[in-house]
Amino acid sequence: MMKNYEKRRFKIGTLIWMLSVFLLSGSLFAQTVTFSFANAKMTDGSGGVGTTHYEVDVMLTTDTDFKLGIGQIYIDYNTAAFGTSIAGGNLTTNHPAGSATGYILDTRVFGGFANFYNALNVVNNTSSKVSIDWNQAQTAANLPAANVTVAGSPTLLMHLTIQYTDNTQDPMIAFDAGLSDNLSNTAGDGPLGTGDPSVNITNDSYDSSGSKLSNTWTGGTSTDWDITSNWSLGSVPTGTSDVVIADVANAPVASGAISVNEMTINTGAQLTVNGAVTNNGVITINSGGSLIAKTSVSGNITYNRSIGTTNWYLISSPVTNQDIDAFAGAEGLASGTSNNRGLSNYNNSTPGWEYYQDGASGSGNFPQGAGRSIKLAATGDIAFTGSMPVSDVGIAITSNANAFNLVGNPYPSFIPANTNADGTNNVLTINSSDLTEQTVWFWNEGTSAYQPINQASGARYIAPAQGFFVSSNGSNTFNFTEAMQSHQADNFQRNANTRPEIKLSLANGSELRETELYYIEGTTTAWDNGYDSSIFGGADHSFAIYTQLVSDNAGENLGIQSLPDSGYETMIVPVGVNAAAGTEITISATSLNLPSGMNVYLEDKDDNTFTLLDGSSEFTTTLSEELNGIGRFYLHTTTSTLSTEGFTLDHVSVFLSEKDNLRVVGIQSGDAQVSIYDILGKEVLRTTFVGTGVNDIRLPNLKSSVYIIQMVTQEGKLNKKIIIE
Repeated sequence: MMKNYEKRRFKIGTLIWMLSVFLLSGSLFAQTVTFSFANAKMTDGSGGVGTTHYEVDVMLTTDTDFKLGIGQIYIDYNTAAFGTSIAGGNLTTNHPAGSATGYILDTRVFGGFANFYNALNVVNNTSSKVSIDWNQAQTAANLPAANVTVAGSPTLLMHLTIQYTDNTQDPMIAFDAGLSDNLSNTAGDGPLGTGDPSVNITNDSYDSSGSKLSNTWTGGTSTDWDITSNWSLGSVPTGTSDVVIADVANAPVASGAISVNEMTINTGAQLTVNGAVTNNGVITINSGGSLIAKTSVSGNITYNRSIGTTNWYLISSPVTNQDIDAFAGAEGLASGTSNNRGLSNYNNSTPGWEYYQDGASGSGNFPQGAGRSIKLAATGDIAFTGSMPVSDVGIAITSNANAFNLVGNPYPSFIPANTNADGTNNVLTINSSDLTEQTVWFWNEGTSAYQPINQASGARYIAPAQGFFVSSNGSNTFNFTEAMQSHQADNFQRNANTRPEIKLSLANGSELRETELYYIEGTTTAWDNGYDSSIFGGADHSFAIYTQLVSDNAGENLGIQSLPDSGYETMIVPVGVNAAAGTEITISATSLNLPSGMNVYLEDKDDNTFTLLDGSSEFTTTLSEELNGIGRFYLHTTTSTLSTEGFTLDHVSVFLSEKDNLRVVGIQSGDAQVSIYDILGKEVLRTTFVGTGVNDIRLPNLKSSVYIIQMVTQEGKLNKKIIIE
């Protein structure tokens, strides 16, 4: 094959004393090199389907910088794809190219006028194996610096092009690492045979994984998995195929079983399989991609979820059998106080967060449907690896101290949160009887607050690996069903409603909070489950904005309030603000689809003013005292220009905050007289108070019954009915 290799080896043996010097200086026997393949592709000169050539780069990786001398590798290939004895013309290399290409074997010296290596020698070893060798043509001194470096690893060595005889066959090539004639040497001080020895690198290895040419879904013809023209290789994948599902308009649908060696579903790409999936490797789904499989899936899947900041995120595992300790050890969690790490579970018995501890073991797997919170030390992807969930999932939820339970999407596909996303198979409808209210709360990283979503919200889908909160009315099971699964764009939130809406925003220069009002036919000014949503009760609300019910107010602080789409001018909405004294606050509004001529005003009872909130104007003030509730601000919708004259007590809320406490909200100043009568008209309490925005009246021991509240102030009279149970 290459007799001058034997000469070189003899020279190395005769000059062992020289090599001893190298060893003592800690140099040339230290190299470890790995040959690998990369950038495999099919080409025909035009980049289209029906290609005729297979191309791949041979790479060289090292752990020590050095100058490359002579070398030789052996490559096996699939004769069904390429024919036999390909060294006769079916295999070509790019060396020498005549100019700098980035490949080591194209290295040129003397200002680019001479090749450092001789032309490659390609020889058929058998009908399915070739050897490729190269020689050093210049003295090592002519090479200014090491051309195989750690910093540049892996380094391009050479480029191979093999002509197909049948491009429907798998283009398998692999290093034959078992032959003793495989050889790599460092560069000697002269061309081959001139006397100075190079050093044989014996610590070599071979990686053929990058030679696999992926069969990529193009969707060029349809969505049918079994149509050959939908695939880049012009053939339907088999159990030996590495498959890539690209994000294209025609997302693939397999009507029956499929087989792959391994598969990658790109970001935003989608795959539906209505039969079994035989997976001989790993199915990797990148952030925002989705997979729906109706029956069994063999092997593991890995779901990668991108985490864009080092803030906290709510997550859940979209696979089964993901070990918590293995996950925590691999994901670069942020460090907290003591041994606390950036992975936590919400315990509604305490209530509060329980943090994963550094060095923990035996934690078990993530429960299906359970949520967690995660904070990374640096941005990047987190990866869940386990089995594909292919059945309905139920997870226990409890009421306990505050009823909030952190759950999460258990599937590697999207599920609808509400009826605007799916009229039947959504998490709020399926679980409505087990929740205190039909609301899910997501963490909004943009506002650093929990965002409520209910049946009145725009279509909301829950992404794979997304966690969220629900509020349980007892010990129940929160259910996810396979029928919920769908494909959507990542974090998709379609809101095509033409309904009137108002979004109120509160800002203090560094923080932003929001609350929303929807005007929907069929809703009321009282509580409408699924259409009114509380602000999340499991978090700090020292800075917050919310509303309370227009009628039958029982003190609920609402993140979403739905109101009738008529009678706008009769509805005065109490607006609650929590903020510290000395804070400069700004309240603004964004309105959509309000009736023509309808304006939004913010009433400030303290200043006795009305401020038009029309997108270009806003309300700003510096608080002289702490705000913590309603009573100061009210929202008006009207076609008139508002003044402070002629208003009644319609804005005042009267309700039981406890069985023995009557709360009056909205009287900011002046005297008020309150009388309470039983159902027979007998007066059971008479008292007065000076309005402070929120006033509490202690009740006597009244029996369960209906009572009438009559209140008289300088603004007028108000009658309310309350029920004591």
